[in-house]
Amino acid sequence: MRSPLILAVSLLTLGLPNLTQAVEFWHSSTIWAGQGQCSAVFSFDSGLHEITDLRIAVKALSPEGETVLEGELAIDQFGQSSAERYADAFLEGEAVCAENLTIQIEEATARLDGRMIDLLATHSLTPRDFRPLPIRF
Repeated sequence: MRSPLILAVSLLTLGLPNLTQAVEFWHSSTIWAGQGQCSAVFSFDSGLHEITDLRIAVKALSPEGETVLEGELAIDQFGQSSAERYADAFLEGEAVCAENLTIQIEEATARLDGRMIDLLATHSLTPRDFRPLPIRF
């Protein structure tokens, strides 16, 4: 009875890329983009996996839990070498200028090492809590 189960699990894992580290991402800054708009910058670490077609559907939530903006973080290609390990994606709009927003991930997919992966279902997307460094003169 256990052999078929072990075989099934083994076959399932053969279909997934060998991720030594999940794709990590963090909100690295929000900048004024002019015309009443702001741009939230999200940085991604590929963990040196070749990643293409990264698409993350997000919602920006107010402190009351209301959706104030929906959007997509998209990166066509990164992670092909250590020089291309990191990439940025942007969420832009007037609502992004507000403080205390929470970003909720709705869907996340990417092609990792040539295979299309649901990053949420495989627990391959990890948020990192970014803390800016103080700057002084």
